[in-house]
Amino acid sequence: MNEISKKLSQFLLEKNVASGWSCVKDTIDQGYNSAFIYDFILRDAMYRIGEMWEENKISVAHEHLATGTCELILTKYHLEKLNDRLIEENPPSPRAMFFCVEGEEHDLGLKMASSLFEEYGWDVYDLGSNLPLDYAEYSLKKWQPDVICISVSIRHHLPKLKETMERLQNISPGTTFIVGSRLHAESAFRSCCPAETLIAKDTSFLFQWLEDYRKEAGIINKGVLL
Repeated sequence: MNEISKKLSQFLLEKNVASGWSCVKDTIDQGYNSAFIYDFILRDAMYRIGEMWEENKISVAHEHLATGTCELILTKYHLEKLNDRLIEENPPSPRAMFFCVEGEEHDLGLKMASSLFEEYGWDVYDLGSNLPLDYAEYSLKKWQPDVICISVSIRHHLPKLKETMERLQNISPGTTFIVGSRLHAESAFRSCCPAETLIAKDTSFLFQWLEDYRKEAGIINKGVLL
């Protein structure tokens, strides 16, 4: 963990938005891209806070306060990137749908992922945390996204991930599915995802995938870059 993320974790716990944003702004000024900022600044700061909670160094109230502060900084960063977008948006944009599996409340990583897609000019539908599967099915049929990004963090939600993947792929077998999880290396997680599923272990994976998609968009069909 780098020193910037350590400083940021303390600012998050203090609900010091201005100093927290200064940490992120310093990283931007050094020329780092969104993937680095999401993975090695914001995510690592929250990982440190999670470890402090597990070690009983902070309370769950502190953890929730830090998460809310991190979301404020993430929103500010997202708006900054949209205002300064370098990638031109040429309608019609490819469409991506984001949600956490039913029961899953941890959606900070999902917000980072959806922000990155929007930065690249995608038409983003972020349905947030704990989305009932029936509503996921309804949304898939209504919006017909080219890509569906699903997030899960807690092991006991893996059966719901498996059910979600089976039902949605049955409805739209040609859609690209990307699943993000801190459990990405575990066999129990992998067994829930069909072979063609893209596993996003971090935002850097999505950054590279979006770069590849943008470069090859003229010679491939939408949503099938594997």
